[in-house]
Parts: sequence; C-alpha cells; structure tokens
Amino acid sequence: MILNIKYYISAIIISIILILSCAQNSYAQEIDFGDYSSAYSIALSELNIGEDLDFGLLIQNEGVVNIPIADSKVMTIQGVKYLDVIVDITADASLLLNGDLLCINDPSCSIPYTLMASYANNGTNTFSEAVNFTVSSNIASAQFPTKRRPVGPPRPPPTPVYKGYNPNIYLETAYLYIYGSLNVGNVNAGSYTGNITVSISYD
Repeated sequence: MILNIKYYISAIIISIILILSCAQNSYAQEIDFGDYSSAYSIALSELNIGEDLDFGLLIQNEGVVNIPIADSKVMTIQGVKYLDVIVDITADASLLLNGDLLCINDPSCSIPYTLMASYANNGTNTFSEAVNFTVSSNIASAQFPTKRRPVGPPRPPPTPVYKGYNPNIYLETAYLYIYGSLNVGNVNAGSYTGNITVSISYD
C-alpha cells in the first residue's frame, strides 16, 4: 500500500502597509495646483478592514496558485476628483515561513510571489473595468485622476484654493485592487507571510 501524505501550507500576505504623502514638486512658469496640497485631502483605506490577501491552504509542490482580481484585496483612494494621484506599490519577492527573514535565500522556507495590481477610477467598485498597473520585479506604479475624465477636449484648470474653499465637495473615490500568484515548490509546511507597501500622493 502506498500512503500519500500532503503537506499543507497556509499562505497569507498579512501586512498591507499604507503610506500617505503630500510631497510636491514646484516648477517655474507653471501654475502648480499641487502647491495647495495642505488644503487638498487624500486618504487610503481598506474596503474590508482586516481582510488579508489570503491564498489559503496550499499543498507542497502545488505549483502556481493564483488569486484573480475578483478575489483581490480592495483599497479605496479618496481624493479631489480633478487632481492626479500617484500610486506606488512594492511587494516582497517571496512569502517567508513564519515571516522569518533567515528564509529569504532558502527555497525550503520561501514561496515566490508575483504582484499584480489594477485600479478603477470610474466612480464605482467595478473590477471588470479596471486598468492594470505595469509591474516589474514586484514594483508597480501608476498616475491617474481620482475620477476618470470624460472623453473630449481638456477641461479648464480647476479654481485654486481661496478663502472659504471647501475641497470636500470635490472628493471622489478610486479603487485599488491587489492580487497575484504564488509558485509553491518543495517547501516546509507552515504559515507563510509577506508585506505589500502602498503609498499615494498627489502629482
């Protein structure tokens, strides 16, 4: 009799680190609305707080396991609709057994992770209309308006901040989807974790 034993692995990316930045660049002979960043609010939040990017129970030597966009970790970006946001996402190259950094170069206790990310800025949480980030070496970056601009000629520039200006009436929400895949090899059974860092700022 041959007894097959399956080694189960729990793989979760447990930490999504949020970074907000209002750093701005100034350029000569240009009206830079980013100079008014102290008056423009921006917020990055979890749509479902405490929900991890969870690959669930995996089997040793299972190979590539995907989390599709439909099951992604969803973040919200609330900002002024006529301003562009810059989103930078950086993910660990591998999930590590119990988060142990000594496993970084040890294939027996690390699982390679491939980052994928998309965004939707049409005003609704609609991943079927999402735009994909370009990802290289688990680093993704994109610049887009909080609310997608209508097709047609460019709109006039927004009114600069003035006394009594209320930017809250111009707030819109964009949606950020984080997902990806694991390549499960001949690794030790246990709980594997990793980190994804998300930072946002106005252009």
